[in-house]
Amino acid sequence: MTKPKAARAQYLVTFPMGLDGLVMDELQQKVPGFALEARTSRDICFAYDGSPADLLTLRSVSDAWLVLWRSGPLGPRFADLRLFAEQMAKLRLEDGITSLRAAGFRPKHHMTFVVNCSLRGQRAYRRVDAIAAVERALVGNSAGRLRPVRENADLRLWLHIGVEETHLCLALAHTPLGLRQRAVSLPTALPAPVAYAMAALTKPRPDDVFLDPMCGTGSIALERAENWRHALILAGDREPQAVAAVRENFGPRHRPREFLLWDATALPLPKHSVSAAACNPPHGVQMRPAQGIEALYRGFLAEAGRVLKPFALLTFLTPERQLTDRLLREAGGWSIERCFVIDLLGQRPYLYVLRRML
Repeated sequence: MTKPKAARAQYLVTFPMGLDGLVMDELQQKVPGFALEARTSRDICFAYDGSPADLLTLRSVSDAWLVLWRSGPLGPRFADLRLFAEQMAKLRLEDGITSLRAAGFRPKHHMTFVVNCSLRGQRAYRRVDAIAAVERALVGNSAGRLRPVRENADLRLWLHIGVEETHLCLALAHTPLGLRQRAVSLPTALPAPVAYAMAALTKPRPDDVFLDPMCGTGSIALERAENWRHALILAGDREPQAVAAVRENFGPRHRPREFLLWDATALPLPKHSVSAAACNPPHGVQMRPAQGIEALYRGFLAEAGRVLKPFALLTFLTPERQLTDRLLREAGGWSIERCFVIDLLGQRPYLYVLRRML
């Protein structure tokens, strides 16, 4: 008698809103044979027969999860939550932990776990009630091996109770994949998945001279250097502290590269010397430059038009859609290849992909 085939493991990756197309491209490259289950602007669910370690190589995602339980919407009443708790009582977290061994996880006899919960829609119960239901179920099923904590846990779980779907997931890594270890980091630094996206959308080539003209701590330049070969990385900023930070974050790696103190509206670079660029200019009340946003944008676009080679790509992140569109029209010589909204720490800026024309 033929043994029934085991169900394929399901995974979920999360990312900043708007990057789903880029994440799909990276999944196709690094997770061959995955089968799409569901896709939104913030997460993608899929089945995969390969090793979960493959998902740890993804750079465009904020986190990667093993789906332990997935169903339709959970009702809004306490009675619905009690029914959910009964279903959770049948869940064996040990099965999920076993699956994580292939991703390098080394389980201990006694472990701690933390449950985070996202709750959508009007409900009689609170987020803490749903978390408590999961905690009781996992502790009860573990014969004392598992203990809930609020931080520094061995295991991270995520319960999502949405309008259309409910799922409970186990993180593949101890810390979120989108958190990169950097020597110097600031609250204003770009999230790593967004920095990766800005580099990836320039269509990197191994012979690129890549420019990050307002580099801050170097998030974009680092993602470009860490993930693709290059001929030269050029990163600079008007602030000495930023240039020092990007130099420290790079350390001795990723040569050849140059870190320079400069004005992005008067770059010390020859005409047509750059083959790709990405720019995250200052924005927001606390980040506005002294000369004003319009003067900065106008000056930078003129300089970018001068130093970029014909048909080179520039990614540009800004909340100023109308201003940017007007300045591009006035400058001439630019083609807007793409422009879409992303989620950036609660803001909704626009990510432009611009091509320098002849």
